[in-house]
Amino acid sequence: MVSLLALHLVAVHAQTYVQLTDSAYAAVESDSLSLAAECLKKAVALEPGNPANVLLLIDLGSIQHQQGQNLQSVESYTLALNYKPMAMPVLLARAAVYLELGNEEKAYVDYCNVLDQNPDNEEALFFRAYIAVHQRAYDIARADYTHLLAVNPQHENGRLGLALLNQKQNRLQEATEQVGMLVKEYPDNPSYLLARADILAQQNLCELALLDFESAQKLDPSDPYIYIARAEVYLQMNRRRNARRDLDTAVAMGTPRGNLAELYRRCEK
Repeated sequence: MVSLLALHLVAVHAQTYVQLTDSAYAAVESDSLSLAAECLKKAVALEPGNPANVLLLIDLGSIQHQQGQNLQSVESYTLALNYKPMAMPVLLARAAVYLELGNEEKAYVDYCNVLDQNPDNEEALFFRAYIAVHQRAYDIARADYTHLLAVNPQHENGRLGLALLNQKQNRLQEATEQVGMLVKEYPDNPSYLLARADILAQQNLCELALLDFESAQKLDPSDPYIYIARAEVYLQMNRRRNARRDLDTAVAMGTPRGNLAELYRRCEK
C-alpha cells in the first residue's frame, strides 16, 4: 500500500512555486514538518533565481532546527545568506545553531557581523560575550557585557554573565553584590541563589552558602544539582557525612552514580 506521505510527495512534484509554498505552510499548520520541508526544498529548486527564496530558506532552516537536523539547518541558512548577504536575522539564527553544534568560532563570526551592522543588538552582544568567556578573552567579554547593560540595564542574563565573569577574575565582592541584587529582585529563581552560593563558597563563606542552598532547595526540591553543589561545599567544610547524604539524594533523583565518583572518593578520605 502506498503511504499517505508518498502520495503527498507525488503531488508535490506537479505543483507550481506558489502552490508549493502554500502547501508548505499548510503542512506547518498541520504539524507535518517533514512534508513542509520537502515542499520548501522543491520550491527553491523550481525557481532558484526567485528572491523570495531567502524567506523560504529561513523557514526551512527553522524547521530543520526544530527537527534536530542542525547541519542541514546551517546549510539552509547559509543558502539564504547567498540571496541576502549579511541579513541579521539569518546570521543570528545560524549563529544559534552553530552554538548548539559546539562551533563557537563560526558563531562568533556571525555575531561579529551582526554587531558590525547594529552595535546595540542584545542577542549578539550577550552571546559574543558568552563565547569570549569560554575563549578566555575576558576583556572582550567584559566590554560586551558592559555595552549590553548600557543598552538594557535589566538584561538578566547579561547581569548574571557579568557577575560570573567577575567571579572568574576573582572580583568576588563585585560578583557577590551583583548576584545578590538578582536574588533580591527575583527571589523565586533558585539559579541566582545557587550562583551566589558558589561565589560565597569561593570566599570560604560556607555557612552563608549553605543558607542559599537551603533557600534554593525549598524553591526546587527536585533539582539534583542543588544537592551535588551543596555536597561540594560540605566537602570543603570537611563534613563528609553530610556530603555523602546529599550525593545519595542526587543519585536517588536519577543522577548516574558514576558521574559523582570523584566526589564519593573524597567522602572516603
